[in-house]
Amino acid sequence: MKNMLKLGLSLAVFASVACVLLALVNNATAPVIALSKQAEVNKGLTVVFPDSNSFEAAPNFTPELSGTVKIEALYLAKENDVVKGAVVQASGPTYDKASILIGIDMARTITGIQFLSISDTPGFGQKATEPEFYTQFAGKSIDDDFEAGKDVDSISGATITTKGVAQIVKYASYIAGEYLATNYGADSSSGASVVIAQPATVFTYEEAYSSLFPPSQFPSAQFTEINVGLDRIVSNMVVKKQVIVTIAGKPIGAMVAVSGQSYKTSGTVLTAVDSNNIILGTRIIQLADTPNLGQLALEEDFYGQFSNKSVTDNLLINTDFDIISGATITSACVADMVKVGAVEASHLLSEYMGKSPLAVGEYRLNKIYRED
Repeated sequence: MKNMLKLGLSLAVFASVACVLLALVNNATAPVIALSKQAEVNKGLTVVFPDSNSFEAAPNFTPELSGTVKIEALYLAKENDVVKGAVVQASGPTYDKASILIGIDMARTITGIQFLSISDTPGFGQKATEPEFYTQFAGKSIDDDFEAGKDVDSISGATITTKGVAQIVKYASYIAGEYLATNYGADSSSGASVVIAQPATVFTYEEAYSSLFPPSQFPSAQFTEINVGLDRIVSNMVVKKQVIVTIAGKPIGAMVAVSGQSYKTSGTVLTAVDSNNIILGTRIIQLADTPNLGQLALEEDFYGQFSNKSVTDNLLINTDFDIISGATITSACVADMVKVGAVEASHLLSEYMGKSPLAVGEYRLNKIYRED
């Protein structure tokens, strides 16, 4: 017993000493790291705004740190104490994430950009740091569209990185331009304010019902959940919810949600069909795949592709719908859940209406999964 107490006391002393030493090291190194980062920023200021001979923190400017694109700092660019423009420091999502300095003059023109950091894929996203890409922003008006493939040349094989960088530059330069116009008489915006699109999110079941059968088109629609046969397995997927949609007692459609494998864990997709065996639409209820890649399946541009297809249609990658670039597994898994949900919804509606079920036989699925 005494040995155990002695051992416990020794461990506690060692742990306390280790914590104290760690705190001392952190206190000693944190200021050095901060100074190093600021020195890198200071060097970048002269690169993106070479016509200025002095910089200072913009007075009365509050950083925006809660949005998708974070405005971390704003510096006035001066020449002989005359404000010539500003440099804004911003960060946001690309394929992964990036921190960028952007220079803007009083005529709302970008004077240059420089990456403070970018953690995108070597060989692809890292090409954003090459002059062939980033120098194209110098000379652009901050009121341009900044649309990849239109007025911004995309990096081959790294469209997501291109779009992310363009979004950061567009929004941050707009914020800097508005500050200069309000406080120092710079040119004002010629267009609408810039709004950063927030990442799409999953639907609740209630949101999905009203989205697939909008009250404006189906004002008297009733949704009846059918609990018989839930949690059964169909093609390695699990039926989670079944709904019959009626108006004045007459069935007009059915919805079935199935859960199946996605890229990381599992996903749940709700699919609606009408009495003609046409897919009315699909909504994603659960998905936790890679941000900026698999999570793009939550965008209507992707899941909207399955609307108006027949229940008998194949939903195979590269032939029947466009996959998400860089997220083939997620694309295939969602499509398989749509297919199974559509077939099960068609069978449910036929049974409810007293009709023979649609003959789909052994339909094909993508069956592409991540190998752990």
